[in-house]
Amino acid sequence: MAALSDYLESGILKQIFLSGVFVKPTNISIALTSGVPNGSQDGSNIPELPSGTSEGSTGYSRVNLGNPNNNTYWNSVGEDDASRFKVYQNKTEPSISGYFYPLYITQSVADGISENGNSTARTFEDFPGITLYSPDTGSNAYQSGVSVDPGTSYALYDGNGFIKNKKEILFNTALTDWGYISGVAILDSSTYGSGNLLMFSQLSNPRQIFIGDNIKFDINSLEISVK
Repeated sequence: MAALSDYLESGILKQIFLSGVFVKPTNISIALTSGVPNGSQDGSNIPELPSGTSEGSTGYSRVNLGNPNNNTYWNSVGEDDASRFKVYQNKTEPSISGYFYPLYITQSVADGISENGNSTARTFEDFPGITLYSPDTGSNAYQSGVSVDPGTSYALYDGNGFIKNKKEILFNTALTDWGYISGVAILDSSTYGSGNLLMFSQLSNPRQIFIGDNIKFDINSLEISVK
């Protein structure tokens, strides 16, 4: 999720470059939308799924994640516990780490980048039947997939600019057919039809929701990045 609303963009710019102050939200809630919101919208006019009809409740409501100061839903910035290929970076020699990149699908490309004209084939149990190649540039260089004991000399490095949910985010069971869902939105209110839009995105796997369905974001499946 990378798109910021006009409201959030304006607040960040005022906070950093002008004299205005952006007030941190006291609530974070997740909403589902039938279409992808746009940056100028808010909680009153995003294409959010209906919470009720003339026949009664649909079962839909936003998932209330509570006050962000009491964080229980998000990993630390840059932390990805689901990644198999974590990088341990040496604290005193940042150029040394446990997993090295890049990897190439074509051996000739990896050979051409290498200092000695050779590369090493790498296979991973996560990707059966796929061979990748890493350039050989020294005795310890480009050892992709070769782990080191981090001990006390190494600090885990996953990068910055993103957070992921460390808890499952589960919506109520659909009591009616909700129709087509293609977007997700983050707002600063759990109350349907209210609040400021903070961020939004198109779902990578849009789908039709039928009565009895349960929609959820599994652990580490909702990534929020700033680019």
